[in-house]
Amino acid sequence: MEIMRLKGTNGTVIAYDDRVVIERTGLFAFAAQGFKGSKTYFYKDLSSVGYKKPGMANGYLQFIVAGSNPSAPKSDLWGTSKETMQDENVVVLRAFNSEMPVLSDKIYRIIMDHVAAAKHSNSGTAPASVSGADEIRKYNELYKQGIITEAEFTAKKKQILGI
Repeated sequence: MEIMRLKGTNGTVIAYDDRVVIERTGLFAFAAQGFKGSKTYFYKDLSSVGYKKPGMANGYLQFIVAGSNPSAPKSDLWGTSKETMQDENVVVLRAFNSEMPVLSDKIYRIIMDHVAAAKHSNSGTAPASVSGADEIRKYNELYKQGIITEAEFTAKKKQILGI
């Protein structure tokens, strides 16, 4: 089931329950990637996910699997490098879009939560138990960083406290 979709400059990132897909459609995606088509990564196979939040400069999401030789994405105030735009494992996130930082944080958080869950289920061990206070601190930090809203933080705190 599709959880979230985020359109970048050179492709669209689609988060599902068990995988993430880079879909290459549209003029910019074709110009950067040609006819490469979509690329699927199962959460259990991801070694890491590179992320740079867009703001004054473009950001990116980069998916890295074991055995790959990932590039070092280059995106700054002067633009995004041609190599980064053409990297099949990178989706460039447009700067100066007021919604993009919030949406990119949200999809990154979703992907990382699913990667962590897949790693725990593959390891055969249960994740360490976390206290309610630790959970509240974690969500408070996300709120302070602007990743979640005050309403989301308050709702989560009430859920943890059972209120």
